[in-house]
Amino acid sequence: MTESNTKKVVAFGEVLWDCLPSGLFLGGAPLNVAYHASRLGATSYLASAVGKDFLGDEVVRRFEASGVQTDLLKRHPRWPTGASVASLDKSGDATYEILEKVAWDEIALEEEDSPILASADAFVFGSLAARTESNRSLLLGLLERTEALKVCDVNLRAPHDDLDLALSLLKRSDVIKVNDEELRRLVGGDEGEFLDCIKALNQKTGVDLICVTLGSKGAMLWRRGRFFSLPPDDISVADTIGAGDAFTAALTMGLLEKRGLEECLVRALKLSSFVASKRGAQPLYKPRKLFS
Repeated sequence: MTESNTKKVVAFGEVLWDCLPSGLFLGGAPLNVAYHASRLGATSYLASAVGKDFLGDEVVRRFEASGVQTDLLKRHPRWPTGASVASLDKSGDATYEILEKVAWDEIALEEEDSPILASADAFVFGSLAARTESNRSLLLGLLERTEALKVCDVNLRAPHDDLDLALSLLKRSDVIKVNDEELRRLVGGDEGEFLDCIKALNQKTGVDLICVTLGSKGAMLWRRGRFFSLPPDDISVADTIGAGDAFTAALTMGLLEKRGLEECLVRALKLSSFVASKRGAQPLYKPRKLFS
């Protein structure tokens, strides 16, 4: 891990273009986390892959402009840059059709990348990128070796929503972030057993720090029986794309900066609410102004 005040965050997984009715928007949960971690002051990396195509070139250009490091972003020799077809409902919530056999389905890191991975303060990952055997093998190896804070942001998107795989990854994490629907799916609980569901997930995984996002009701942070629950900021929602990823980034940075759990939750909700009030997952902002 790094010894300087600047934290190093590595996010592992998908990078893709969201094809919306209003145009193409760069996305993917790990990419969004890396973007916001960079905005929040970290040296951030995305361990992923893009194709040797125009969209891949544009990803690299956007990374360089935003401050996200490109060292762990590889170019796949055969497969194209990832994409998804996204549609928004009347409330601004998004649904996705994620294309397969794309570059991030086969992430290939090299020996020369080891120093970056070994010095990471946080390693953020999800379950979607583990949909291929090669990525699963790579991810499990990285989780076995890293000494970083391991943050798992579950991403149960059909048909890539293998609950056994998700639980296997969660057991290897230090921090779990799920939404309320994912929580109930993972433990088989119903709406009337919310806290019991959190305790059940703790028992299934052995992870003591669990965060549950509740949509319009805010979020809850649970640690060893203590919990904080807060509502979101009062905003006009433009779209929810990337809001959960912004939450994950702010939560991760708060934990790395040794902030109190309630302050971590306040900052994560403030950033996610801000992102939901804007179009697209990567709006520009100044953290000092946002959190003042």
